[in-house]
Amino acid sequence: MVRTPNGTRDGPQSRRTPQNPPREPPHYSSGRQVPHGIEQRAALRRRRKRRRAILFYIAMFLFVVVAAVTLSLTVLFKIDTIQVTGSSRYPAQQIVSISGIVQGENLFLAKTKEARTAIESQLPYIKAATVSRQLPATIVIHVEDDTAKGAIAYEGQYALIGSGDKVLEFVDTLPQGVTLVKGLDLAKAEVGQPIVYTDDVELSSSPADDASEADGSSAEASGSSPSESTLAGGEDSSHKSKEIFQELWTAIEESGLDKITEIDLSDRYNLVILYDNRITMELGLPTDLEYKLHYAKGILDAGGIKDTEKGTLKLSDAMDNRVPFEPDYSNSSAAAPG
Repeated sequence: MVRTPNGTRDGPQSRRTPQNPPREPPHYSSGRQVPHGIEQRAALRRRRKRRRAILFYIAMFLFVVVAAVTLSLTVLFKIDTIQVTGSSRYPAQQIVSISGIVQGENLFLAKTKEARTAIESQLPYIKAATVSRQLPATIVIHVEDDTAKGAIAYEGQYALIGSGDKVLEFVDTLPQGVTLVKGLDLAKAEVGQPIVYTDDVELSSSPADDASEADGSSAEASGSSPSESTLAGGEDSSHKSKEIFQELWTAIEESGLDKITEIDLSDRYNLVILYDNRITMELGLPTDLEYKLHYAKGILDAGGIKDTEKGTLKLSDAMDNRVPFEPDYSNSSAAAPG
């Protein structure tokens, strides 16, 4: 006990204040802590909700697309005009009828490829046809006419041949200005279809190894080598009749010679053409045909052969600049090759 100056007693002396301040109570967040399992379930529910929303919008988009397509195929884009352009000997209505496309049909459902094939096959004098769509409701058929580039004797008639060796028609009399082609044997010829060569049919029906053995045996029997047998008209030579004809015709077109009366491919060693029914041109082997024909045209253009002369122009050695001309002074017309 401590006595005070006024004689009173005071309690026990208070303890000394601690030097370190008291610790502050920890701070807690205002929200409650959520268990980990509940948080996962909430996140899963949110993902499912977003997924359902995405599926809903996709379904709505597909519905709109299907509705638009259905509407365009049933109500909109109905063909109201079928237009024929280009030059052709066939009337436009016949071309439209053959195409199979009709007014009122849906523009996008029209079978344009089938229409083109039908036009080119059933109308042989049409060289090429294109069928196209034009919005909102027009079909355009563009055609290009074909011309006969040659005539080949077939079953007592002449098969007029156009582009791509397509048969244009059969005639009893050779038309004026159409080149007669000799030396080509046809296995089949149908109007509107390419001609079928006999050589091609024979080659496709016999195995290649049998043909090789046959060529070898024939070469041995004749005492010649296989290469010589081939040049003499074996398999490799005969199956190229179509290629030779096409190469020769291309060379004629490139040369600019436009008065070819006949072409004779009977002798593969010496191709022959008759020019203007008076000049027989002997081309020799089917090589350098374009050069030989350009050489011949140069002679004609330069007046080396007069317009009234007849005879034979030997072009087999044109590459060596040796092109003799043998005039025919007889009163008879120049003999046709073959």
